[in-house]
Amino acid sequence: KIIRASSGRKDAAESLMKKFPLDEIQTDAILDLALYRISQLEIEHIREELKEKRAEAARIEKLLKSKTQMWKLVQSELEAVADKFGDKRRSDFGTTDEIAEFDPSAYIVRENTNVVVTADGWIKRVNSLTSIAKTRVRDGDSVLSVIPGSTLDNAVFFSSDGTAFTVPFDQIPVSSGYGEPLAKHVRLGDGVTVISAITTDPRFVEAVEDDSKHWGPLLLIATKHGQVMTIPFHLFRSPSTKAGRRYCRLRKGDEVIYCRLIEEAQTMFLASAKSRVLHFSLEEIPLLTNAGIGVRGIKLDAGDRVLGAVQLSRPSDCLRVINNNGKELVFGQQKYQVTSRGGRGILTSKRNSFDQIIQPDIELVDWSTME
Repeated sequence: KIIRASSGRKDAAESLMKKFPLDEIQTDAILDLALYRISQLEIEHIREELKEKRAEAARIEKLLKSKTQMWKLVQSELEAVADKFGDKRRSDFGTTDEIAEFDPSAYIVRENTNVVVTADGWIKRVNSLTSIAKTRVRDGDSVLSVIPGSTLDNAVFFSSDGTAFTVPFDQIPVSSGYGEPLAKHVRLGDGVTVISAITTDPRFVEAVEDDSKHWGPLLLIATKHGQVMTIPFHLFRSPSTKAGRRYCRLRKGDEVIYCRLIEEAQTMFLASAKSRVLHFSLEEIPLLTNAGIGVRGIKLDAGDRVLGAVQLSRPSDCLRVINNNGKELVFGQQKYQVTSRGGRGILTSKRNSFDQIIQPDIELVDWSTME
């Protein structure tokens, strides 16, 4: 009626916008619509479509308010896609050329070198070393070990809390100074010290190709509370994470005081701080295939502790200690013969105690004689 009563299109548009809340675009759309099309059937169709859209809007609003319903919808849609397109691939991915795997060691120049480890846990790499006295260490520190190897090998550091850290030689900085703390490369706990270091270079330590038939070199381990054990060294040859690998499990208050490779030794000495010495066969020590507590090596009195250990392979090998008076004492195999593991050992002095076990001198490699 409004359109028919209007004098023209402009008048009709103004009348419609005045009568209804329409904008210009909506008004133009109405004026462009042929009025004869707005039949009762068309009106019913529009109303039905409006009803459907309102119902869909309500469903979507309800869905958005529930995470459970949303994930159910996602699941059903994914299952539908899988049902429709889930048939097996009909073509294969392939290439005629073999893809070479990336090998970081291929970019490392192989050269002979040495890793110096100090008692305070500092490390450095030196390519040439003719004398321990010539390498620089911090005041109050001393050289614990010098391990030889190539830049393609690894250094295994054994700590007093029973953790082994395996670090590639090439990651240890070359230095003519003090080097840097091992703790910069690994997670060394507070108060934990490095007690030994061993190379993985097969020229010095046998490499095991098939560990199911041959365990290879074994580690001999002793703790402050008198526990002993052996464990295969090959378990620690490959580089570790900063957290390291467990090589010994300790009871509360205990710590590892000795960890060395067994090299032709048949027996060992254990010495306690209260001057007790025990000599027993390595055959009595069980071989562990992974980190464990081990067995009792020596029975200690209250307040006593194991000070150190020495392996014996030749008749001339002996235990050398320094007592609380600063005197060096030597204990040979003939006087202190082999007894059973787990005993109290022999009390060597009622007045004096042991302060330190003297370890064999560090042997340096003459690289001019090596390949």
